[in-house]
Amino acid sequence: MALYTLGDIHGKFSKLATKLTELPTGAHIICVGDIGLGFPDSRSAECLFDVDQVATERNQKIWLVRGNHDNPDIWQSLREEWNSKLTSIRIARDVDRLKVGNIHAILVGGAISLDRSHPERVHGHNWWENEGVQKNALKQVELMVESYGRADLLVTHAGPIEAKPGPERDTESFDHYQKTDATLKTDVLAERQLLSDILLASQARTIAFGHYHVPLESNVGPIRYRCCAELEAWEYIKRSVLPPLPS
Repeated sequence: MALYTLGDIHGKFSKLATKLTELPTGAHIICVGDIGLGFPDSRSAECLFDVDQVATERNQKIWLVRGNHDNPDIWQSLREEWNSKLTSIRIARDVDRLKVGNIHAILVGGAISLDRSHPERVHGHNWWENEGVQKNALKQVELMVESYGRADLLVTHAGPIEAKPGPERDTESFDHYQKTDATLKTDVLAERQLLSDILLASQARTIAFGHYHVPLESNVGPIRYRCCAELEAWEYIKRSVLPPLPS
């Protein structure tokens, strides 16, 4: 039973539908955020109908994790309404879990936009102030692990602080926006640390995320970090042994 994570969509729903035809029938697919839901042309479930039809025809199941380019209200208030109109696509809870065969995955949505203070980012139109990871996400993950056991895979939108690409990637953005957004760097680093704490609590040995738009894999100790590029499909295969030590 194949399980894939899929990089940021950014409203490219026709390309998403095409991508599904390239993946195996019966596959389970977790989209890692920045679906592009909540913008003027994607404020109802109808924007996903064509994708949903392709997924249904191919017996695929799709879960949508929230990114910073998604309206949190869809995940937090309208989730059931949207899901009732879709067959094979599911808006995940901001902190959610699923089992695919013997794989236990925990999903955590949300992230901070580096350009949140840009004048063209308008609250309620193309930016939402509650875009970040929920403050109680760590506690929710701890309770999930207590109830259901450790995760094999953690899926988030942004990456933990030790993941590559690291915070140094965003130095130019931090410097550019510091005059209009004095706390941006502090907030982003705190969120990445929170995701590190969530990863530790999940006990997962693999985390997949998007947000940075590069295909990149790294390891820190026994933990594998996989960044997915836009619309990149990455197959998760459960590891039974640790990776070899670096030479």
